[in-house]
Amino acid sequence: MQGRKAMAQLPHSNNRPARRAFLLLLPIAVLGGACGTVIAAAFRFLRPRNSAASGKWLEVAPLSELKGDKPISRKVVVEQAAGWARISGEQHVYVLPARNNQVLSAVCPHEGCEVAWAADSGVFACPCHDSSFAADGSQIKGPARRGLDPLPARVENGVLQVQYHFFVNNTEERITRG
Repeated sequence: MQGRKAMAQLPHSNNRPARRAFLLLLPIAVLGGACGTVIAAAFRFLRPRNSAASGKWLEVAPLSELKGDKPISRKVVVEQAAGWARISGEQHVYVLPARNNQVLSAVCPHEGCEVAWAADSGVFACPCHDSSFAADGSQIKGPARRGLDPLPARVENGVLQVQYHFFVNNTEERITRG
């Protein structure tokens, strides 16, 4: 009998407060981890893409291929960040040999459609909203409020190079990896 009395007088469990604290902290830790994951994902997705240009130049063409007085269409391979993904693709640019190999973006500044050189009429024409641009890229008519965007260009070892930029809603976004 005395053994039972002695057991009854012993505290039930010394680890009960520690277990209670653990069970209270466990959901807080899980919630904190989930919130941290969502915040990290949102930061990575919403931060400006390629906000600082690395100064990388993309090859357009050897100078020996750039002759004449009409715009010449060329493609450059660019890499663009989209959330977690990096998308590699070709973008058209126009080289103006008559204007010291100036390079123009082929993206219409109105809504981002790709313009095409219409040799018969001597203008760049946007197929989406009927904007048109002169051979030097200046605006002629249409809803576009400015001409085609010039891109930084240089010649290195006899090859024309360009730094590609996207212009979205009048905001420049540099794409410099290729």
